[in-house]
Amino acid sequence: GDHTPAGAMPRRVTSLAPPPAPLAALCFLALAAVALPSALALECDEAMTGFHDNDIKSQAWQDIAHANVQAVRDAVADDPCYAMMRAGDGRGPLFWAHEFYNQEIIDVLVHHGADRAARDRGGKRPDQMIRAPPMTFEAPPVDDEEEYEYEPDDDDDVYVAKSSPHDEM
Repeated sequence: GDHTPAGAMPRRVTSLAPPPAPLAALCFLALAAVALPSALALECDEAMTGFHDNDIKSQAWQDIAHANVQAVRDAVADDPCYAMMRAGDGRGPLFWAHEFYNQEIIDVLVHHGADRAARDRGGKRPDQMIRAPPMTFEAPPVDDEEEYEYEPDDDDDVYVAKSSPHDEM
């Protein structure tokens, strides 16, 4: 036959010189990533950094509580002050990322300038947050509930005994 054997094709594809464009773009991105945090000594609006609540902050809490990493990435890209914002209790995204223990979100926020040494109204730093139980939408349990040891065979009673605000619906 006069057609080239299938095995011969890949050798020609492997050329040693990579196309210059993607490489240049990568270099630019790497430089931007290094240069940005220092260049942007961010002037964040008091609406973001002040210790009070607003919709942006509530949404941020939701996204972090749900481990919605992409939403956090998008929000920080859109407004770098997102990483620095603080809610009424003095906590912000980095506190919540620690509370819900999401290392990926912690990394994104720290990369964008979230302050690891920040303190909430109670004097806690983000890494001193008590880890929240996985995905609870209710307020955290009252302190005296936390001391109760759940025995595996108690499970059924526990669910019956606990009334949730949603029962009446």
